[in-house]
This record gives sequence, C-alpha cells and structure tokens, in this order.
Amino acid sequence: MKTGIERGWAYAAIALWLMTAFLIINIPQLHMHPDEELSYRSTEGDFAFVIHYQQSYQDNQAPGWFLTFSAWRWLVGDSEFTSRVLGILLVMPALALTYVVGRRGFGKKSYAGVFAILLLIGNGFFFQYALDIRPYPMVMLVTAISIWALQNWLLKPTPQKAAWYGLSIAAMLYVHYLLALFLLAQAFYILFSGRLSRKVVGQGLLAVGIGIILFLPWFPTFYQQVMGLREIEGQSGTGRGIAGIGVSTFATDVRSIGALIDLATNGLPLLYGAIIAAGTVLLWRRSAYWLAFTWAFITPVLYLLANLVFAVYAPRFVSHAMLGFGLVLGAVCAALPGQWKFIRAGFLLMIGIIAVQLFTFKSQLPDRIPYRDIFRGISAEAQPGDVVLLREAGETDGFVAWQIRHYLSPLLQPEVTTDADAAAEHRRIWFISGDLLTDDGQALFQALEATHPVQQVLGDCNRYWCYVAQLMEAPPSDTPASFGEILPFYGADVDSVTSDAIHLRLWWQTDQPVPADYSIGIHLLNQDGQLITQTDGPILQYGVESIQTSALEPGKIYMDVRSLTLPENILPGTYLLKLIVYQPWDGIRLTLEGGSDMLQIGRVTFP
Repeated sequence: MKTGIERGWAYAAIALWLMTAFLIINIPQLHMHPDEELSYRSTEGDFAFVIHYQQSYQDNQAPGWFLTFSAWRWLVGDSEFTSRVLGILLVMPALALTYVVGRRGFGKKSYAGVFAILLLIGNGFFFQYALDIRPYPMVMLVTAISIWALQNWLLKPTPQKAAWYGLSIAAMLYVHYLLALFLLAQAFYILFSGRLSRKVVGQGLLAVGIGIILFLPWFPTFYQQVMGLREIEGQSGTGRGIAGIGVSTFATDVRSIGALIDLATNGLPLLYGAIIAAGTVLLWRRSAYWLAFTWAFITPVLYLLANLVFAVYAPRFVSHAMLGFGLVLGAVCAALPGQWKFIRAGFLLMIGIIAVQLFTFKSQLPDRIPYRDIFRGISAEAQPGDVVLLREAGETDGFVAWQIRHYLSPLLQPEVTTDADAAAEHRRIWFISGDLLTDDGQALFQALEATHPVQQVLGDCNRYWCYVAQLMEAPPSDTPASFGEILPFYGADVDSVTSDAIHLRLWWQTDQPVPADYSIGIHLLNQDGQLITQTDGPILQYGVESIQTSALEPGKIYMDVRSLTLPENILPGTYLLKLIVYQPWDGIRLTLEGGSDMLQIGRVTFP
C-alpha cells in the first residue's frame, strides 16, 4: 500500500501529464507574434553566431535561452510546433519544482503543489507564455529553480545551500536581465519572513557575490546593450524612463494594472480575489504561503513600481509569476475545510476553477493574424499556374517572409509577386491584402475583380487586424461561344464529381443588354446521346442569387454555380456534359455559330 508521500508524487506525475497533454493539444490555438521570428533570426548559426548577434548589438537580450534554442533547432529543426514543444520541455520541470516547493512548504501530505499544477490548466496567460518562442518558458524554469533554492537554503541555512542559491541568481541573469527585480522581491521576502539573522545575511551576501561573479563575463555586453538601446531610443524618440525598452513596454497606469489582473484571472478578477482573500485568512501564518504570495503578487508590483522610473514592464516580463499564482490557489484549495459526500471542498473548488478556466480559455488568447492558417489554406486550394499577389501584406517584413517559407506551398513560393499587372496575366490570383478597406486597397481590388471575380476568401478584417487572401479567377476562355449572338459563354469549370452530383461553374459576360429571359440547361448524356439527367433555370450567381438573363449588366462577369444531381446506381462509363440556352415559353433553343444548339462543356467518367 502506498504511503501518503508516495501518493503525492504519483498525483504530481498525473498532474504534469495532464498539463503536458493540454499544452500539446492546444498548440494550434496559438499564432506567432512578430517578435518570435526574431528568435529564429538571432539563432541562424552556431553558438558563436548567437553570442556575436547579441554582442554586436543587433539585439539586447541575455544569451541563455537563445543558446538553448539554437541547440534545439539543430536537433529537431525549426518548425513552429517543435519550437513550442521546447517551451513545454522547459515548463514541465518548472511545474515539478513548484510542486516540490508546495510539498516542502505545506507538508508532505498536502496537495497544494499538485493543485498548483492543475489550476494552471486553462489559464490563458500561463498557456501563452509557456509556449512562447522567446525566453519566457526558460524564465519560468529559472525562477522556479531560484524559489526552490531559496526555500531550501532558508529552511536550514548553510554556505553550500547559499552557493546553490547564488548559482540560481546567475542563471536568472543569463536568461533575462529583468529578473533582477525578482531577486529584489525575494529580498523583501527574506526581510519580512522572520528568518533574517546574521548567518542569513552573511550567506545571502555570499550567494549574491557568486551570482555577480558568474555574471561578470557577460556584464560588458549587458552594459553596452543598455547604452546602445538608450542611444537608439533617444534618436527615435521612443524612449521612456531612465533606461529600459520604451517601445515594447507599457506605462504603469490603471489600464495596464487592470489588463494584467484580467490576464492572470482569465477575466474573472472577483472570483480569484475572493479565493485569495480566503487563503490569506486561512494561511497567513504559513511562511510558504507568503513565499508563493511574493512570487505571484509582490513580483509584478515591483515591476510596475520600477516601471515608473525605468521602462521595464510588460505582461510577458511577469508571466513567470503565474507559477506562484498557481501555488497560492493550490494552497488555498488544499487548506479549505469541509467536504461533501467524502469529497473535500477544496477539491471541488479546484475542479470548479479549472472548469471556468477551460470555458473562458479561448477568449483569453491573443488575437493575432493567423498567417499559418491562411497560407496553409491557400496551399490546399492552389492549382498549377496560380500566382500570389501581395499588397501591403508584409512583403518587406521578415516575419511574414518566415510564414511564407514555412506555410506556403513550395510550388507557390516562386509565384509570389507585388506586380499587379504581371499577376493579372494569370487566370487565378491569390490576392493577399493588409489594407483591403483603404481607398488604395479597394481600387486595386476592384480593378482585379473586373476581370477576375472573387471565388474564395480566407482571413478577416476586424478591430484587431486585417489580413485577407482572396482567390480571384478569370474565365477559362478568352474567346466566347455566343448563343444566338446575344449571350456569350466563356467556359465551364467542373469543380468536383461525387456519387451524388456534379458541381460546376459556368462563366457568362455580355457586351450588350439581353432582350429576353432565357433558360440555361445542363444535360448529362451517355455515349449514345441518351439524356441521363439535367438541370435548368436562370443564372445562379455564386450558387445563391437567381438572375434572369435580361437583368445581366453588360461588361460584368457572372459566375453561374450549378449542381447536377445524378441518378442512383449510374452505370460505369464516360458521359458528356452539354449546355443549351432556350426560350422557356416555347422551348426553342438559341444556336451557336455553325448552327448547333448544344455545346459540349465537359466529360466525366464513372468507374
């Protein structure tokens, strides 16, 4: 029979497995941020290249994660999916250490650590940065290591444990410079935890000294990065505060604070606020609770306060605090008294929180342009001879170029152009626009649509982004077959043949008004000329709007979309598709040049 301790580890393993499954399954929910492409750009070469990239001030980051990502790319390639899997591999040990911190702090039989892992399932803020193709998954790992080392040292201070804590300090600085603020939060915890003594102060100085000494080799690069960034922002006018990254950070104001609270709570701050308030009442005597509280809440507060002087706050910088947030919630659920039918109240509360998070999960994800889905959709529908026309669609953007290289069919990539005149010479144009709703965007669209009507639309224009890919297609033939010299027909496309129906498009364009309402018939004949099935009626524009021939506008292309229903158990063989135009009031057919009253438009074979 397993002991409570062994059960704790088993439950933690199950929780980690569930979290891993949740993260992997939902990878497709996340679309790339432009900054994530910079991670690929800065790791194109070997380790020497990665170091040089930072030391030549092409970027302003610590090297730890980028070296790791470079090695990962060398091992498994550089697909978006595998890059996000790296985040999972970094975050899982971080969650395991969070469990250990909870187990050590709240008791070996407490489920605080297990609940901490489970309570992050469905949290949009944690999910987004656990899978980020930037340093933030590794930030979660090194902060978890540091919290573990800090707790281990303070429980029984020794120089050896302080040295391990010092190593964690160096590790954090080599992953993200702003984790110096996390060290400040830890210092506040030590100061107010009641564990401050001469021994702790001395060993703490030893730990800080080890961290500083180990960081010294990189310090000149760090200093030059800061100075270079200040110079660039001074020239561009984007600077904010004494130092930091003004262009990609947010001011400390009510809006930023509210947005962070909404992110952390999946948009339900009152629910989580009540739970945390209850936890403070229940657990205010537990030092482990205040350690988790420091991680979850004091850390973001320090970032926001420092941001009043330095440009150092953005939600991503404090995403690691979600591990502490999970531990706070887990501790509250584990400590909640009472039960219902042998089920602990805390367990029921945890299940309720997870259910709410899963319900609100998708609404908490960032609304980014789904380049992956758009380019994959184009590739799935593309045909030989297609061309891709870009108009204000990121044609000079390295981020969009990365998306095209990875998600657009290799057969289409050579056909990408920005020349509208050259594209118009092709029958099928994939017109991709990022400014479709502007006057210039509409002018180009209308010019193309006059000869290439829209067949399919991918993407969207909404309040967050505008990126639309439209398949614009010209008629199959430049030379029409004219029925009765008044109704020109420009060809047909048989789009699909199933066991139930034949789906096709008929192309019409008149150069003068048509004097009467004619009926258009599609006949399926066998090799002996016997009629098998037919469909008749006016033009069915895009398969939706019925338009009589007398209402056709001269010069406009009409797309007559039809489905020809097949009889059951049609015999194998080759069949002919033929087109007729006739007067519905007396059945008289319009003739073609040469006197024929029927035009063959296709041939289908049934095995």
